[in-house]
Amino acid sequence: MWRPMESYRTWAAVVTTEVPVTLSTELADREIFLIGSIVSQWGFLEGDIFEQTLLTFKASDTLPITMNNVQFSAVLKLWVERVVEKQDDARRAVLQAQYDEIARLSDFRQAVVHSRWNWRPDAPDEITAVRIHKRKVKSVKFSADELADFSMRLGQVRYRIRYPGGLEDHAAEFAAGGGYISRHAYELLSGRVQCLNLPAN
Repeated sequence: MWRPMESYRTWAAVVTTEVPVTLSTELADREIFLIGSIVSQWGFLEGDIFEQTLLTFKASDTLPITMNNVQFSAVLKLWVERVVEKQDDARRAVLQAQYDEIARLSDFRQAVVHSRWNWRPDAPDEITAVRIHKRKVKSVKFSADELADFSMRLGQVRYRIRYPGGLEDHAAEFAAGGGYISRHAYELLSGRVQCLNLPAN
């Protein structure tokens, strides 16, 4: 005689021991890739700002509590004070523009990182980031192309923060360092590169 509970237990035992059970995020592969790119770029951005600020202190200095690096906005203000304001006019203008761009992108970064993502069958090319902030429900809609633009803008900000003098600064660093091979170039040269083949959406 067929026993439903015994059949279920058998099925559950097979599933849990042989096939890992996971929950889908309901995001498309391209969206997952771009969200990961944004999170990575922002993480490196915070690191770039912190490192530049840290290098303005002497080894014998007592670091201010801000440099505990608990709150990025506080480190960012210190960066403006100790790095941006110490530059010549041209470089200061470039770095100040990046500070302004970071401020514009901050809310979108919070939405990307701290939200739950939803999608609707009647708008499959659009995802909505929903979160609770200061007792209010906030939602931001993104398309994959907008996520791609966001990631690119973050990359541009990072480049201009590191090289406010543009290619001249980049070339000077390259010459001083004796050359550098990027991770992407290394994987291309070594044959380790993997093609993601990400769908458009």
